[in-house]
This record gives sequence, structure tokens and C-alpha cells, in this order.
Amino acid sequence: MAKTGETTGIVKDPLLIADSLEAGYVPGVNILNDCSLELAEGELVAIIGPNGAGKSTLLKAMFGLVEVRSGSVRLRGEDITSLKAHSLVSRGIGYVPQNNNVFQTLTVRENMEMGTFLNPKTFKDRYEVVGAMFPRLVERAGQRAGSLSGGERQML
Repeated sequence: MAKTGETTGIVKDPLLIADSLEAGYVPGVNILNDCSLELAEGELVAIIGPNGAGKSTLLKAMFGLVEVRSGSVRLRGEDITSLKAHSLVSRGIGYVPQNNNVFQTLTVRENMEMGTFLNPKTFKDRYEVVGAMFPRLVERAGQRAGSLSGGERQML
């Protein structure tokens, strides 16, 4: 497989590779057929297509939320194809759904604390970093996350 960045002249080893994925929700019916994607560290990639094209299924398959029937997913060279979502968190991978993406009854701050449950000692530093990037979240720290706008929920 070619390395990413060939069009820019900058060649980096891929951070994440999905290779020839086949996946779906119903036995015998694939949503993804021979779907591949490479992502280099620091690279931004858009997955574009009409409703029902398999965009969300691709991400869910890559991140352990949908069974991969064929193909592989590798993170920094490690095969993570058969790992479930909860096993990927410690590797820095998480999936944020389009809807219901916050704990609605918790405050904004409590939601942010949930992001450090594996290493709670990092919360203070991470809170400062996130607060610098999204000052609106600091303003709303004591507010219930369920009352945030859609854009604010995505920030959170």
C-alpha cells in the first residue's frame, strides 16, 4: 500500500489504515465492500457521500463498533481489527456519534471529567487546554450538557 501524502511530496507512515474492509449490520449483507482508507498523523480527511453510502459504518467498523467481516484495521502498525471499542480507548481512539453525544444529565464539567476516566490525574491540565480552545465550555461548566446547542455539544 502506498504511503500517504504522495500528492504533497511529504511521505509519512500512516497512523491509521483500513484495508479492504467488508462490514455490515445484517448477516450476509455488507454495507462496506472492499473499502480502504489511510490517515497520516496530523492529516485531516473528509469522508463524503450520500445518506446510506456507509460513511458512519466505515467509522464504526474501524473503531470496534461494527464487526469487520473481511479486511483489517491497523493503528501505528498494530492490527486492531478484532478489538472492541472499550479496548481502543487506552490507545487514544474514541467514536463520538452524531446524536446523543453527551451525557445529558451531567454538567459540562462532569462530561469533560468522563473523558479522563482512565487517568483522572490529567483532568486539570486537559481542562485548561480544552478551555483555551473552547472558552464557551468553561462559561457553561456548571450547566447541564443536555441544554447545550448542537454546536456546543460537538465542542464538548
